[in-house]
Amino acid sequence: MDHNRPLASSCLTTKTLSLSSLERERRDSLANTSLFSPPQSPSLPVKKAKPPSHDFDSFRKSHEFRSLERAVLLSSKLVVRDDDKFDLDSADGQKACKSFLQAIEKLCETFKPVCASREYRREFSKAYRILYREGALCYLPEILDSAQEGFPYLWVNGEKYIFSQDVLSSGVALYHGFKRFRDTLDTLYAETCSERHSNLPQLKDDLCVCLEDFDFTWAMFEQLYVFELMLIEADARRYITEAIEMERDLLLLEVRERAKGKTVLENEEYHNCRRRLVQHIGRINAVANQEGKGRDDLAADIMSAAEAILRRSAPAKAVRVLATKIRQAFQNLRHLLRRYEQNIEMVDPQLKNNPDLVQALVAFESSWEKGKEFFGNNKKCIQLSQLSVILEAVPYASFQEQLETRDADIFMTIPCLVILKALDEEDRGICKSYLPDMYNPDSSFGNTFKQLRKMYHNGKAGASEDYGIVVRDRLLEVNYDADKDRQSDITEAIHNKIQQLAMQLQRRDPQEWNRFMDAALSSY
Repeated sequence: MDHNRPLASSCLTTKTLSLSSLERERRDSLANTSLFSPPQSPSLPVKKAKPPSHDFDSFRKSHEFRSLERAVLLSSKLVVRDDDKFDLDSADGQKACKSFLQAIEKLCETFKPVCASREYRREFSKAYRILYREGALCYLPEILDSAQEGFPYLWVNGEKYIFSQDVLSSGVALYHGFKRFRDTLDTLYAETCSERHSNLPQLKDDLCVCLEDFDFTWAMFEQLYVFELMLIEADARRYITEAIEMERDLLLLEVRERAKGKTVLENEEYHNCRRRLVQHIGRINAVANQEGKGRDDLAADIMSAAEAILRRSAPAKAVRVLATKIRQAFQNLRHLLRRYEQNIEMVDPQLKNNPDLVQALVAFESSWEKGKEFFGNNKKCIQLSQLSVILEAVPYASFQEQLETRDADIFMTIPCLVILKALDEEDRGICKSYLPDMYNPDSSFGNTFKQLRKMYHNGKAGASEDYGIVVRDRLLEVNYDADKDRQSDITEAIHNKIQQLAMQLQRRDPQEWNRFMDAALSSY
């Protein structure tokens, strides 16, 4: 988790872990462990090994001394930052720290100090339990890193979670205890090498006391810190757990109505339940969809409009495909929630870090955003249908291939085809919506359109075939032969004026026009 940087969110809240409900849960967990009372069931044997000899020369040849010497050597290799703290971010720093912590575990195995019980780890969530070996001390560098940095809060899903003072104080104690342990280790090793310590058994006892103090301080922080992390994670996952409950309610309604032989779309309770789920998905989208806009205003009426379109006998391709995508995006999110229900711990509490969730939300937002614009406005829906019909009516495979590959030429060809339809008043108001000045006789665009319409109708009057097809083929530069066109001069003039207006049709409001084009081309 990023300890320093808040997530982008429209609504940031602060949560302190001393809140009564969370604190009681944590306190209850702590009360059931033996860490806060004298250890009763240590995870490692408590009996101290009898020194093999009081002779320092003999001791320096023993495996005990070798484990001590190795720990001192690895301690000297720890990477220290400019602020005198340990580098636990770089690969070299992490490797050095991990090696030293493993050497400390080896010292505990060798000298057998009375270590704190690790029974509290049984209460850890599965995600944390897998980090620890059963019956081992397992000093993790990540725990030391959190202790030394001492960040007082975490930002998760745009919410600020403040650690309790117990966690912060025990973290400071562990960091300073770790530094004292290194100093004491160096001192005892030096005394062993120089024989300044007159009593070998006492030296070993001193080392055991040093290990016990360090271990107890470590276990204290680890327990408090991980339990509070678990509380944070549980609260951060509430977006998902609440959505899971809503999806389950929706599924039960579907099963119940099917058993009665009824359709759920006629059930008001079902629509209310679905409305709540969609609204909640919007909240998830706002905090987790970092790749999109994070919209939370996409309501269930978009889904209702999509279902109504799909019930039509033969909707245009563009609206049919968009409606299908809207329905599928919602179903995909429901399937994902059911999968999460099987193991909620698979969900990263920082929701933006779940690729499958983000991918599903991106598809949801993309399709539902188009649905909000084009299905929530009847005129726009009609115009999208008409544009789709215009594109589908072109019989040439080369043009259809251009649509599928998004060939650059189509972004000029399509508005030309729309202008051509406007000449026959078959564009369903597309031109009037995107270039209203074309219908203003006092504007230059209006004057151009007036001239164009006159030329077009003159051409139609003098043609022996469907002149609209002739002009279309000239615009597409497909199946047109100027030598066979007895009105080629008029056709060329019409072609040029259509291109002039088509250019302006795109330029008046390019963002709105591009959304219109995107919705139409999404079906290819």
